[in-house]
Amino acid sequence: MKVIKSAVFKKMFLVSAFVFASTLTPGPSALLYASDAKAGTAGAVFMKIPTGSPRAQALGNCGVSIMEGTEAMTINPAGVASSQLREASFSHLSWFQDYSGQSIAYVHPIGQSVVGVNVAYYGMEGFDVRNQEGIPQYGEDVKVRNGYATLTLAKSFFLEKLLLGVSAKSVMEDNYTTKYNNLVFDAGLVLKLGRKLSFGWSGANFSGKADQVVKVQRTGVAFSLNPFLTALVESKAYSDRKNLSGFGMEFNLPEELLQVGRVSMRVGYTHADSYGKNYDDKTLDTLGLSETSGWTFGIGIYSAQAMGFGMSFDYAMVPYGALGKSDQIMFKVQF
Repeated sequence: MKVIKSAVFKKMFLVSAFVFASTLTPGPSALLYASDAKAGTAGAVFMKIPTGSPRAQALGNCGVSIMEGTEAMTINPAGVASSQLREASFSHLSWFQDYSGQSIAYVHPIGQSVVGVNVAYYGMEGFDVRNQEGIPQYGEDVKVRNGYATLTLAKSFFLEKLLLGVSAKSVMEDNYTTKYNNLVFDAGLVLKLGRKLSFGWSGANFSGKADQVVKVQRTGVAFSLNPFLTALVESKAYSDRKNLSGFGMEFNLPEELLQVGRVSMRVGYTHADSYGKNYDDKTLDTLGLSETSGWTFGIGIYSAQAMGFGMSFDYAMVPYGALGKSDQIMFKVQF
């Protein structure tokens, strides 16, 4: 049993370290995880990952000032208030060390208010468990399960110039040797000054136990230079490490121009340590990203005329050198 627990701890340490050191707000090397973190505040680090929002992930884990609809629930609940149609989404995230999972979300406008719900479940299995002599052992019962469920209420004011939102969220972390369940709360606001400038703030995972759920605060600004280009910068403060900043840019080819749909291309960056060169991933090699870290990339396709519904597909890719890459896809429908 000690050997099994050791294997779980080692693998979970790697995942936690990758999340901590490079959750698209990278900092020190994963090997420096323990020394850089604030003692006793490293619980549920998976909450740092922008699950349910490939758009934010592609923009360098930024978007507190522009996220809308179902994607806003994991970034800034105030953005949910911008929804004028019912919207449902499904996303799949592939992270490191076989850590992956899914998220489903739904928002429903009621007058000037919008109610949203989402459920996310992530984990990994298939641990290579061995005894001290290196002989494979039975490890089918060794699993890691993380997840959360959210209820969001958001409302717009002053002709949608001010958006406010709050969420109640149940967070579950089951890492075989460690099990936590916490009820936490999120809050956020978005202030729009005209059509070009918007400010956003959000605070996530408050009221949870400090050593069981990491708290995240985001502050950012977005500026639309024209209908085609939007730039944004954002600062993120975590309860278990120093503040970090990032930026992103989104280039849009509007539906009015293409007449068949809108295409968005995204890129973001936050400083990251070098993780070495990747020799296994053919996609990274083909794109010349085998040694890249810190940069994020993505694309989005939206059509308001698909089978009478508004439908979209979003994809984000984040290379981490020798560690490989993270992918996230999302399908969304408005009706």
